[in-house]
Amino acid sequence: MSMRIQKGGFMISALKSRWLVKLLVSSLMTGLCSGVAQAASPRGGGGMSSGGNDLGINLALVNTSQANMNTLISRANTRVGGISTPQMNNAYEASLQYGYRFSGTIYEILFRPSYFYQKVNGSGTGGDFNYGLTGYTLFPILRLYPLENDFMHFFVQVGLGYGVLNGSIQEGAASVTFSGQSFGSLVGLGSEFCFTSAHCMVIETNFRYLLMARNLADGASGSFQGNSLSQATVDHEVELDGIDFQTTMSGLIVSLGYAFHF
Repeated sequence: MSMRIQKGGFMISALKSRWLVKLLVSSLMTGLCSGVAQAASPRGGGGMSSGGNDLGINLALVNTSQANMNTLISRANTRVGGISTPQMNNAYEASLQYGYRFSGTIYEILFRPSYFYQKVNGSGTGGDFNYGLTGYTLFPILRLYPLENDFMHFFVQVGLGYGVLNGSIQEGAASVTFSGQSFGSLVGLGSEFCFTSAHCMVIETNFRYLLMARNLADGASGSFQGNSLSQATVDHEVELDGIDFQTTMSGLIVSLGYAFHF
């Protein structure tokens, strides 16, 4: 099957995130140098430098534009003379995490599973026009704390992980459900604000790359119009204009969370 590289929303997000990557590289270099020195000098009594465990929860807004889904929405809007379905440009995500801070170092290992949600609904001539994506990710993350004191713990982090994304498309009497999976990566930075040694508020900004380049249909009914999906057959790849239909979890992620250290 022919494939294409998804551009659109991901490229825009990548350009918007250039400042984040530059700052991350600089902070990582600082962190690595500090790690080599084994944090020889005190960091203002850095709260978690003695090591330990933490549990956390995060709620996030993901700036991720679904280029192929948005093409379908635009074409349906033109084809039937207007639909109320908006474009798919933002998603929501909730995650849990477990972390272990290595004693006497600036390093922490995190394991973070998350749930991803992005749906838009509307109607027009001929019925409902609904488009949705739900899925999950699992990312091990390496976090470094180059700067910290009793109250604030600034960090940078990198991760490699895996994601599964399930989708559904309904255009009038035609519908299809499908799924895709892929490996991806993330980079980010943030800070913990600790009101006690155990209770902290966490603010993060991450950029994630996680593209589902192929999606297999697992259910279908009805027939899509000529300028909609060109293939929507069970156990086959979903296609648009004869090219593999792509979905994504890539984009800029801004999150607010809580961490409990013990």
